[in-house]
Amino acid sequence: MATTMTLYGRGDRQVFSSSDDNAMMKNILATHSPDGTNIDVIPLLQIIKDIMHRSHPDISHHACANIDAIVESVIYHDFNEMFEVLALTINKVACEITCKCGGGGDTHATAIVILNTLSNYGWDAKAVITLAAFAVNYGEFWLVAQLHKTNPLAKSLALVKQLPDVLERRESLKPRFNVVNNLVKAMFDVTHIIIKFKELREQYISPNTPELVTATTHIPTAVYWIIRSIVACASVLTNLIGMGQGYVIILPLLLPYAFSIT
Repeated sequence: MATTMTLYGRGDRQVFSSSDDNAMMKNILATHSPDGTNIDVIPLLQIIKDIMHRSHPDISHHACANIDAIVESVIYHDFNEMFEVLALTINKVACEITCKCGGGGDTHATAIVILNTLSNYGWDAKAVITLAAFAVNYGEFWLVAQLHKTNPLAKSLALVKQLPDVLERRESLKPRFNVVNNLVKAMFDVTHIIIKFKELREQYISPNTPELVTATTHIPTAVYWIIRSIVACASVLTNLIGMGQGYVIILPLLLPYAFSIT
């Protein structure tokens, strides 16, 4: 009989609860202490998309060519200095996600820890940096999975990590990764809206416009749910490591996160 393994701990069962929304908003806003640090998140977002697309085992050569052009554009414009500045922060958040999401952790608590880590950044940067941290873990996962049969280093890493042979079992695992990929796509879509909204208000709209003030109040919550959803998706990868044939991961529990994101 298959053993059922859920992705989330006790703190995640009331995802739809709205009874304490005001308290949650206060907790989210309490983590925000911007110091004027302003980064161009678009190049980083393009690299993240490159990682996510190339991680997919079924990516086409045509798609790779399009991605190559985007990456070359980023390199051409020499954003290496920005990446150097953000590298430590991205790795710190990636470690936080990896350490806290294993074994069914509390995604709310982890999201608040990450928001505190990124307290000095703008809301758009918080979302993109956390997406970058997830992309690092996701990319490393698939890199080992794709190369472990041909690369001795990848083979040893796969052995130590007890990584299942996801490529040979990709048909049975496909529904699990489809749910993750759909949620990641939703997170990208919302992140793009936040970035475009920031650009729009800086260029064309007075900050005192009532509609702008109303819309702006939703951004912290949206970023919180992006980060919390990232932690939930990372739990899928963590629980795949060492997963025997007898385990079943209940992915429908990711659906409330998709609902909250969209």
